[in-house]
Amino acid sequence: MALIGYGRCSTVGQDLGAQLDALTAAGVPADRVFSEKISGAAPLAERKQLQLALAALEPGDVLVVSKLDRIGRSMEDCVSRVAELLDRGVHVRTLDGRVDTKALGKMAKLVVGILASAAEIERELILERTEEGRVRALAAGVKFGRKRSYRAEQAAHVKELVGQGLPHRKVAAMAGLSATTVRRILQEV
Repeated sequence: MALIGYGRCSTVGQDLGAQLDALTAAGVPADRVFSEKISGAAPLAERKQLQLALAALEPGDVLVVSKLDRIGRSMEDCVSRVAELLDRGVHVRTLDGRVDTKALGKMAKLVVGILASAAEIERELILERTEEGRVRALAAGVKFGRKRSYRAEQAAHVKELVGQGLPHRKVAAMAGLSATTVRRILQEV
């Protein structure tokens, strides 16, 4: 029986370190841990490291993940992936202690289905609350996005230079800004 680990986080800004440390602390050899930064909603074809982890599993092996939602976001995705693994004689164990298909025996598919459903509902609720908060913030006048990278004097200077008929690239160089910023300033007019 070999342990194969898989870690995943959704965005480049997130850190996989805690998951990887937890997987190795759980006994997964470091060279048997696969990890990537990609959305759990991405199709399997785009999740190269998950594909490698699944391909490395043999009957009797255990796929170890921090939480069930690491292997798929939708209920159907998680349940079908775990069912496929069980049919191959491979077990799944989560480090959060909620799933150990070896210990669950014949109840494994049912428990995984219930937990995957709960994870999918939780994700939908998070998205719903996030959108509600964003709408409230917009209504309150909160501006989203990156802060301006130029001062009001620079914007006035850009508008003056463009008004003189100078090309955008030359205006950008003279104002000490990028051509993209010059276009952004001119769009705000």
